[in-house]
Amino acid sequence: WIALNGTVYDLTDFLLQHPEQRNAVLAWAGRDASKVWDKIPGRFPSSTWMGFYMRPEAHMGEVGAEPEVDPRTAEISELQAELRRLRGPTEEEVAAAKAGASQAKAAAAEASKSSEDARFPRLEGVRAGRQLALFTRAEVARHNGPAAEPYMIIHNKVYDLTPLLGSHPGGDELLLTNAGKDATHEFEVFEHSEKARVRRDQDMLVGELMPSEQMDAAAEDAAGGGVAGVAQRASELEEYLQEKVTDVAILGALWYAYRSWKHRKPLSQLTYSRGLRHLHLIMAVGIFGTLGSAKAASHTEGLTKKRFLQVHKQTGLAMLGALILRMFFRATSGIPPRFPGLSLVQAVETKSLQAFYVLCAVLPLSGLANEYFLKYASGDDAANDRKAQQAITLHKRVGNAFQNVWLPFHLGYTTLYHYARGRGVVRKVSPFI
Repeated sequence: WIALNGTVYDLTDFLLQHPEQRNAVLAWAGRDASKVWDKIPGRFPSSTWMGFYMRPEAHMGEVGAEPEVDPRTAEISELQAELRRLRGPTEEEVAAAKAGASQAKAAAAEASKSSEDARFPRLEGVRAGRQLALFTRAEVARHNGPAAEPYMIIHNKVYDLTPLLGSHPGGDELLLTNAGKDATHEFEVFEHSEKARVRRDQDMLVGELMPSEQMDAAAEDAAGGGVAGVAQRASELEEYLQEKVTDVAILGALWYAYRSWKHRKPLSQLTYSRGLRHLHLIMAVGIFGTLGSAKAASHTEGLTKKRFLQVHKQTGLAMLGALILRMFFRATSGIPPRFPGLSLVQAVETKSLQAFYVLCAVLPLSGLANEYFLKYASGDDAANDRKAQQAITLHKRVGNAFQNVWLPFHLGYTTLYHYARGRGVVRKVSPFI
């Protein structure tokens, strides 16, 4: 609670919304801050600001008159306090103080385990011996780009984002949106590797926050910015949808197993085997899963984008695994005859299928190469970064060609061409016949 111009306010809900964070509020908790408040420039006027912005329930009442104190009672209280100081603390008070100190030490040790430096030891070596400038949060807020150098706060450190503009995988818009702010939570959402954090500190670290404005690991977690804060609790709607998606996935798997059991009789040696047909279906799920999740990730941010990218990776690996297995299954499977038609159409279909296998191999492999060079490759970091950038550029270009050229042609034109002539295109590759 803080008193301002004769009125008492409960600022608990305002702690994390204050422009200069909670320390500016906590420094005056339980006190009358009117003189300091009235000196802050920019209010319109300051005496009406709280009434305009704070919710009614934050208004606790007016400051009352101080109760009269009997001089004799006050003198007795002072003498008793002096006597306690002369006698020193009792054994119970000493024991309570030791217990409190032990608990505080344990809490500090536990908080330090979740700090960035504790999780990534190489950062301490990068920062060793550097004299870092001190910034207030208000000073960082003025560096919100693009006119001024865009600064960002991550784990109480201040970074100049200028070297990263034009090369960040998430794009400049993501950086500039968070410029001038504490982006610890947004940074941790994407689980940056130790290598990426080391490069960050080498190239962009310009200072740190004033000690009075720094947040410890526990406070970051409470604010949603630390490691525990990243695993934020989903809303009731999200939890409900997650449960329903799980239910649908289980029902889908049971339905697939049932259909496979019903269609377990061996097929003719003149057509695809059932194993090969199941792999066809897995590859189709992988193709549309990777393309759909990539498109969804491009239109989202934060934790939602991270989840779509995880789906993108998983379905891409499923497609790659099915492609590798298909090579072995095809060697032991019958091959159905080609659909009759113009020789030109058959030649184009053949080239399209050959391109399909190349595209399906290059897409996941280029994605894996990008992740390897970004997170795990040793040696020259600059060379690894160039290779990672080349891999992701190839990945995006091949993905665009696959989505905009191959799919419309092969699953559009050729499929409709044969279907229009009464040929069972789906039946030829489906596992359920």
